Amino acid sequence: MQNKTLNLPPDRALPGRTNKVPYVFIADEAFPLSNHLMKPFPQRSLTYDNRIYNYRLSRVRRMVECGFGILANRWRVLLQKIHLGPEKVELITLTCVLLHNFLVKENAMYTTEGTYDIDPSQLLPQISQQIGNRSGNSARSIREEFRDYFNSTSGSVPWQDTALQRNIS
Repeated sequence: MQNKTLNLPPDRALPGRTNKVPYVFIADEAFPLSNHLMKPFPQRSLTYDNRIYNYRLSRVRRMVECGFGILANRWRVLLQKIHLGPEKVELITLTCVLLHNFLVKENAMYTTEGTYDIDPSQLLPQISQQIGNRSGNSARSIREEFRDYFNSTSGSVPWQDTALQRNIS
């Protein structure tokens, strides 16, 4: 992300919005906010709109975790620490994803969900160590654009207000 070598699609406006935003990865509080890495707003003195954003981000993270859970339950090697170097762990993980996608595409008994394709040119490069936790104005503006979208007529979902009233986030 820092070297801009991930071949991410060009920035686009969210539906019903005019400001363009980049494609982003979802992270938790431990990661630094950046233009391509969105994290929740800090828990102290959250506005209602910020709570909606945090709730929606949390739902996306849960979906990703469920997806990885499905993958790990199929390929049990992913359920425990892999005592190999980062390059081998990346290769094993990507191989599991490729095998999963092959089975989805070729074996109707494996799953009833749609097919997934991986373009080898899109595989992730080595991930470098993250330093610092201060975000720039640009990253904060992008997060605010997502927040405003999640609170708009075109970006809200019917259950988000009910979920917050039940303290689900």
